[in-house]
Amino acid sequence: MRRNTLRYLAPIALLAVGAALATAQRFGKQAASLDESAGQPAHIVYVDVGGWYQTTPAECAVLSAHDLRADALPASLPEVLGPWRGVELDAEESVMTFYGQPDLLMQRRYEDAQGQAVWLTAIASRGPKSYRTFEHTPHICYPSTGWATLQDDTRQISLDEGAITVRRGLFELEGTRFLVYYWYQWDTPRRDAAEGISSWRLTTDATQDLSLAHERLAAFVRLLFVEVVAWQRF
Repeated sequence: MRRNTLRYLAPIALLAVGAALATAQRFGKQAASLDESAGQPAHIVYVDVGGWYQTTPAECAVLSAHDLRADALPASLPEVLGPWRGVELDAEESVMTFYGQPDLLMQRRYEDAQGQAVWLTAIASRGPKSYRTFEHTPHICYPSTGWATLQDDTRQISLDEGAITVRRGLFELEGTRFLVYYWYQWDTPRRDAAEGISSWRLTTDATQDLSLAHERLAAFVRLLFVEVVAWQRF
């Protein structure tokens, strides 16, 4: 009986190994392709709109021309991205407190030639304090400070190949509207608290023209990510 079981399982094991090798080769081919076309290294990260307990169908592996891992930031992300020129902002003490003194707090203000601004924030932590990331989301923090929530959904943004899903929020206070895109990032596919998690946010003023605000943030996402690669958890 044991021999029959082993005889049955052996081909399955070989298939599993073959699938793993094919996935690794796929990643390698994608990275090499990006290297040749853009002359830059390729980096793979894993993004989702759900937290530790909610892996969603939006989860994907995505390539970036920049090293977006928490250990590499902020130096690995240029202050000049396409038409945008960025400046580092001082870390807000309130943010540091809310997130339990995160391992990374990167806050920048990017501006284009027309004076339009995008605020980029990346917050990363390892271990138990990483759970604070899900206690202070835009959809929690904006309403708690008096802003009205006008939109709470997700949006797919097309890349060179595939599409990435982001959480989308529109908030209003005394006639001013802000549009926020945000997502969560893991530097490995394990979603292990000990390895940490990053929360990314892009914010822009949407008071005058909401459609242009959406275009602005979508274009900025495409500066961070190049394409989705073939990968799935199950």
